[in-house]
Amino acid sequence: MDKSGSSPGRWLPVALIMFGVGWGANQFASLLGLYTERLHLGGGAAQAMFGVYALGLVPGLAAGGPLSDRFGRRRVALPAACASGPVTLVLMAGAAVPELLYAGRLLAGAVTGAVLAAGTAWVKELAPGPGVRATALAVSAGFGAGPLAAALIAQWAPLPLVTAYAPHLLIMAVTVPAAARVPDVRHVRRASGGLRLDGLRRPAFRTSVVPVAIWTFAAPTSAFALLPSVVPVRQAPLVHAGLVTALTLGAGMAAQPFARRLEARHPRLVARAGLAAVSAGLLVAALTVALREPALTAAAAVPLGLGYGFVLTYSLGETARIAAPDELAGLTAVAYAVIYAGMFTPLLLTVLARAVPMALLLAVLSGLAALCLLRTGRQAVLRS
Repeated sequence: MDKSGSSPGRWLPVALIMFGVGWGANQFASLLGLYTERLHLGGGAAQAMFGVYALGLVPGLAAGGPLSDRFGRRRVALPAACASGPVTLVLMAGAAVPELLYAGRLLAGAVTGAVLAAGTAWVKELAPGPGVRATALAVSAGFGAGPLAAALIAQWAPLPLVTAYAPHLLIMAVTVPAAARVPDVRHVRRASGGLRLDGLRRPAFRTSVVPVAIWTFAAPTSAFALLPSVVPVRQAPLVHAGLVTALTLGAGMAAQPFARRLEARHPRLVARAGLAAVSAGLLVAALTVALREPALTAAAAVPLGLGYGFVLTYSLGETARIAAPDELAGLTAVAYAVIYAGMFTPLLLTVLARAVPMALLLAVLSGLAALCLLRTGRQAVLRS
């Protein structure tokens, strides 16, 4: 039993399917360089494949959250998790038909959105105390482990753009049946009205969550989806990309327990710490690109990962505090949509880099994060 009185046996299977879906969502990241080389992609095509995931994620979140508020978490999260494996099969087929990679990434976003929106609320209701933390850790662990495993397999295994995806199929085959035995713990709301995302109209959400949440994935994707391709290494480039991804998201996981303790003092401190780390990490990333020194990639990845962990913890926690009980999943869906909008950052920077040096773009991005930090600090003073 945990301190909330909920046995981990009740919520752990749900957290594990979220781990699996996170694995499937990010396993593509460390293969960007290999796709560019083997499929002769150019002009930011690989970054576009990476970012199109967010286009599927938004409708997945927008539908998955409110639908689970109405019909139950289990009825939304489980079918979406079941679809995660077939979506990976589409990505595997993309080695022969590259156009399928766009479809696979789009579908991966939709599946992930539905599972994250419904699963986050499901775990929180099963374990009110450790629920949000367990969710964030499970998703972060999947995000980090997926690309690392894919990179290690792709570096040395035959048919790398196919075999790299095999572990995810096994994970989902094991975790989904276990989660199918977990019940819902709330009475579903069967209102006759249309689906609503009331969080969009909440001033507290727009001013407290949105300016911080947008940096959640803008930060780590700048490390693992951008730097390895802009400042590559000669030896084992796939392993390097996988290690950068794991280091970034591992730092994010390590930050979250500390963020929880800081949150107990005041949630705003978590946001400020996260934005400070993001700004510092982007500045180091700019230096990495300017010097073309891959050894500095790790020095950028750690603060960007720490910022990711702090900002994710703050964004989900603040959303849960703002949301009314019947709109928890719906408002969480909106928060995740803002969070994942940052995944377009590598594509945006790649396109802009045709006219402006990449190092300068990263420095400007660092300055924008610093401005958000100053604004967050000013709001804290005004509200005190």
